[in-house]
Amino acid sequence: MNDKKSRYILHWIGQLSKIRPELGNFALCPYASKAKFKIVEEKLSQLVPRDDFDVIIYVVEDDISADFLYDAVDDYNCNYPDYKFIADHGKTKTYIQGIQTSNGKYNLVLCQSRKELTDTRKKLAKTNYYNYWDKNYLKEVLEDDYKVVEIYIEPELGWKTLKILTWALIHSLKYTI
Repeated sequence: MNDKKSRYILHWIGQLSKIRPELGNFALCPYASKAKFKIVEEKLSQLVPRDDFDVIIYVVEDDISADFLYDAVDDYNCNYPDYKFIADHGKTKTYIQGIQTSNGKYNLVLCQSRKELTDTRKKLAKTNYYNYWDKNYLKEVLEDDYKVVEIYIEPELGWKTLKILTWALIHSLKYTI
């Protein structure tokens, strides 16, 4: 592994771990500083999940397009359902409240246990952590987990559904009595 790349990625992890007042005193990634991780330089076609770390950060080829990277990550997610692969293309910039979340330089693929990631997202959803995210970006990042945490993020949606079901039940009982 190139020492320059490793230092850059470690610095990025440090930025993800910083407490941010503009995010309600949360870090961009509240668990980044506590995670047991490994940075590995690997060809995109050679990625294999590992369970000896919380997160494996694969540094892949620089000369691949964002679409190619995202398509490959979709394939990995289908082929390894117990793991979540997340792409971070070096030329794609992403932000939360004006703070860059992407590393902005290298093509990375993060790999971690899907169950642990979902459990962590549920914990965060019970706080106001996601209140600072743009809703579309949140859905894009959480993907299938959005459905799992939605009740905590949008509690009014849960209450509306409950009211509608209660109303339907009451009205259906009127006609059966």
